[in-house]
Parts: sequence; structure tokens; C-alpha cells
Amino acid sequence: MLLGIAADLSAPPSSPITFREVCMFGKVSRGYDIIAISPKDMISDYARWFKTYGLFDYVDDILPPGEIRSFNVEITGGDSARLTVHNLHAVLGLL
Repeated sequence: MLLGIAADLSAPPSSPITFREVCMFGKVSRGYDIIAISPKDMISDYARWFKTYGLFDYVDDILPPGEIRSFNVEITGGDSARLTVHNLHAVLGLL
């Protein structure tokens, strides 16, 4: 099964380390194939970002929206959507 996570959740104001933790949990504990979802024109930028922070350890590919059908992680609420240590357990509970 595929787990799609918005690639922008890896960049500030989100924490790259928390993004990596969610990907690791999804891959190791739940057995998902992890796909980062990014606009087509941003894929190469996110690829560089992922390499810089070691995020490709648990991410299988970066694809544009609509290219695959997957279970997606989306964070809404507050004045900005972000992935941090403060909402990590809530996100892991969704998986």
C-alpha cells in the first residue's frame, strides 16, 4: 500500500526530522511504500532538500499529485499546516 505525504511538510515551518520520523514509522511499522507528493515544477528542488537532510532513507519517490492513488497525510488547522514534534503523535495515530 502507498502512503503519500505532502513534500512541503518536510520544509519550514515543519521539521525535516519529524517528517523523517513519520516516513520511518509508515515504512517500518506499517509496511507502506512512501511517496512524497510535490508539484511537478518543485520535484527537483525537493529531491535536493531530501538528500541534504537524509529524508530519502524512507521515501521511495517524489511524484506530482494525481499520478498515483495513495493514502495521503494532510495536516490542516491553525494558521499554518506543519509537521512538528507537537503533533507527531496525532499524525502517527492516523497511520
